[in-house]
Amino acid sequence: MLVGPLILLGMASAGPTADEPFDRVSAILESRCVHCHGGDRPKGGLSLESRAGLLEGGLSGPALDEDDPEVSPLLDAVSGDEPLMPPEGDPLAPEQVEAIREWLIAGAPWPDRVTLQDRRFDVPWWSLSPLTRPEIPSVRATEGIRNPIDAFIRSRLEAEGLAPSPEADRRTLIRRLTFDLLGLPPTPEEIDAFLADDHPDAYDRLVDRLLASPRYGERRARRWLDLVHFADTHGYDKDKRRPNAWPYRDYVIRSFNRDLPYPRFIRAQIAGDVLFPGDPDGIIATGFIAAGPWDFVGHVELREGTIDKLKTRLIDRDDMLANAMSTFVSLTVHCARCHDHKFDPIPQQDYYRLQAVFAGVDRGDRPFESAERASRRETLRRRRDENRSLLESLRSQIDELTKSGRERVEAEFASQMRAIDALPRPTLPEESPTNGYHSAIASSPDSAKWVQLDLGRAVPIEAILLIPARPVDFPDTPGFGFPPRFRVEVSGDDPSFEDPIVLADHTEEDVSNPGDVALRIAPPSGTEVSARYVRITATRLWERTNDYVFALSEVIVRSGGRNLAPEAIVSALDSIESGRWGRDHLIDGADSRHLLADLDDPATLEAIERRASLYESAERTRVAELARLRTMLVPPETLAAAESIEADAIAVAGDLEAMPEPSLVYGVIPREPRPIHVLARGDVEQPGEEVGPGALSCVPGLDSNVDSSADEGARRAALAEWIASPNNPLTWRSIVNRSWQDRFGIGLVDTPNDFGRNGSMPSHPDLLDWLAVEFRDSGGSLKALDRLIVSSATYRQASDHNEDAARIDAANRLLWRQNRRRLEAEEIRDAALVVGGVLDTAMGGPGFDLFRFKDDHSPIYDHDDPAHVDPIEGRRRTIYRFVVRSVPNPFLDCLDGADPNVSVPIRNETITALQALALLNDPFMIARAKDLADRVEQGAEDAPGRIEEAFRIALGRPPTDRERAELASFATRHGMAAACRLLMNTNEFVFVD
Repeated sequence: MLVGPLILLGMASAGPTADEPFDRVSAILESRCVHCHGGDRPKGGLSLESRAGLLEGGLSGPALDEDDPEVSPLLDAVSGDEPLMPPEGDPLAPEQVEAIREWLIAGAPWPDRVTLQDRRFDVPWWSLSPLTRPEIPSVRATEGIRNPIDAFIRSRLEAEGLAPSPEADRRTLIRRLTFDLLGLPPTPEEIDAFLADDHPDAYDRLVDRLLASPRYGERRARRWLDLVHFADTHGYDKDKRRPNAWPYRDYVIRSFNRDLPYPRFIRAQIAGDVLFPGDPDGIIATGFIAAGPWDFVGHVELREGTIDKLKTRLIDRDDMLANAMSTFVSLTVHCARCHDHKFDPIPQQDYYRLQAVFAGVDRGDRPFESAERASRRETLRRRRDENRSLLESLRSQIDELTKSGRERVEAEFASQMRAIDALPRPTLPEESPTNGYHSAIASSPDSAKWVQLDLGRAVPIEAILLIPARPVDFPDTPGFGFPPRFRVEVSGDDPSFEDPIVLADHTEEDVSNPGDVALRIAPPSGTEVSARYVRITATRLWERTNDYVFALSEVIVRSGGRNLAPEAIVSALDSIESGRWGRDHLIDGADSRHLLADLDDPATLEAIERRASLYESAERTRVAELARLRTMLVPPETLAAAESIEADAIAVAGDLEAMPEPSLVYGVIPREPRPIHVLARGDVEQPGEEVGPGALSCVPGLDSNVDSSADEGARRAALAEWIASPNNPLTWRSIVNRSWQDRFGIGLVDTPNDFGRNGSMPSHPDLLDWLAVEFRDSGGSLKALDRLIVSSATYRQASDHNEDAARIDAANRLLWRQNRRRLEAEEIRDAALVVGGVLDTAMGGPGFDLFRFKDDHSPIYDHDDPAHVDPIEGRRRTIYRFVVRSVPNPFLDCLDGADPNVSVPIRNETITALQALALLNDPFMIARAKDLADRVEQGAEDAPGRIEEAFRIALGRPPTDRERAELASFATRHGMAAACRLLMNTNEFVFVD
């Protein structure tokens, strides 16, 4: 379908023969000229749709000089070394200019009743073409290739006669990798450990450690918040505070750290409150829609029914849809507000259909239940249910003892033991609501996978039970996903498991599949083990059907006679997070077709432990179980336990009633959708036809229609599904391009917010599509994508200049070396806090102020107040600062901090004298230099030793002999703090090789 105001007038014509000049010229005009010089408002008043328009001309007169065609303004505009037309894209080719000249000389013949049309969109644009997985290219030189990325890059280099650079040295690699993944410098101890690690997988383990760090989410979130123009104030002339915006910032950080699958991340931000109503993050995530500026005057102070009110709401919806479309699909849809898009096949009607999606959305504070509150409430409810179960069990035991005495109880237990021995598994429920944890699918059985529990604090570990899965949809598959080889480790306070305690190691030979029997793992008898983290690592995966997985139904962690697993936070190397499968289902207490009811029910745990022990030694377990049950049933202890539990039940009920009210988050406030009309020239005073909600019609294979009767939530949900669809090529190309940009400083498409015709073409289109398909089909794990990119030899190249290569590819678009980059503003500030030894790593919560605030009709944000330049609370990472739209922080602004009023897909990277002055003289930097000086003066006694330590901390390397001598002499004359100021003002401190 043709897009634009141009239509074919009269009846269709076969046109002139191929030998006539018009045939060649019409193709040129339709592909390069008519989109501007056509329609009801042609540029310059010149229409090239018809010969009449050519003769009438525009503001400068006719485009054809009939007396002397060779001096016609049309020919003059497209000729010469720097032609005026076309204004965008490449000039016309010489043969095209010659075809126009010959046609004009021939009298500009034009067949009757033929009107030219905009033909730019007849050929599908690259970004709108369906995704297919390209073949990995073969290359002549295969040495050094680490993964398919390198093959694509090497293929282009070989075609251009270029070769890749050698791998960077290890000191460079750890600094580059740590800044890229965490936004922070590595510590001297981390550098030394990496340099000393001679294992072949040292780099891979470094990548895994960094990806598992909570600092990873903070780093990735900074780029995302730039993109969605998030800030803590409204903007416009009355830039009032937005005190409840920060939960969205924390949600983004949390999502990246948890490696939330990207499709879920998309859906949550567009319609999480609708699609995931039971998830506390569902409402918080919609802060994305409300992230941008908001006109307080227009929305609050202007009265209803005015033209200005209509304009305010139009602009507000424009910001919402532009944010969604630019962020997720990299198209400039907002350019179609006044007319059909001039470059891309986006009709004006599609723009207003997207406005209709957000027509029922207002911005404001909305109550939500925080994850912490929800977790606390669930814990209390679980304890309440546990109390009820325990009370019922204990009272039953007391009654039994009263009736029959101890011998009868022992006989009954003996009977129960025989019954359990005879049963293949405990009583089955009708159906389980969840299956458990399921890793991403692997093509090899030797792909290591792990899942980990964070108990929140170190506790004594009595036993760990691994419950095999039997999915609801595969009820005939006991032991589904249970690995034949694995190990179980615990760790005190180190989530990276660099020095774990190994409780079970079955990595040397296969173990039998346990079917429906739980495996019990406990510390050696007489050994006390305390741990916060529990990790199960599958070193050989379970074979499914031509592929391999790792799955578990539940993990139980016994401590103090209780199962603490339901209170844990679960993380994993990867997870499919779909339907009944998910990380959180590993501890949700829901059985998988072979458990009893509640995993915190002691009877259930006892049955599972009995079966687990029977699996290892039936006779030994039978005796141990009988002894334990006898001990449990001593009448005085049983009676005392019942009284204690009853008191606890009353306390829990009181705690539930006394829980605080839900928190507030600045996000979407649903309402009845307002009617949306197509506006002529984008003018609210010229409404046209009313339109219903919808998406873009230019993406082949996707239905862009939304039920016009759909309510507000259903509209956003439909758009979310359209964006997150596996068949939407824009979505997957967009995000992998942004990830590539994060690692190389420039995307495969260097216009990351514009994949249309006014943007750039991909430098490596096959690699872009291969990454997009790989990312999409492997579950949308951003951590896995980052791991793939940074593990490539292309990423690990040195950044050294090569004059010969630069003559061929000066911009390094073919990546014959790694790109050197300057640290971003937040990285410089955070690095200064790190080297000063004062970084506060506390995460989340309201942002800290780096200004003096005065609440007024138009608030005052004073960044020059000395008391607020370096507050104690400002020692946290810069991502947690309170961001003001109208008054940028001068230090960060000087260092090219992002403008929160607009989407910033790429940070500016300038080098100015003002930046050097700021790094040398800003009070914040002076204070950090003093911190570094205090730090090194405590660790070394003489000036050379202090200089040595300062270099290691600030630059990650020892000084040369000359550097040590000269800076020690400087420190003796001017003080150690002054010497540290010099170090923190070096290029080496603010650049990454």
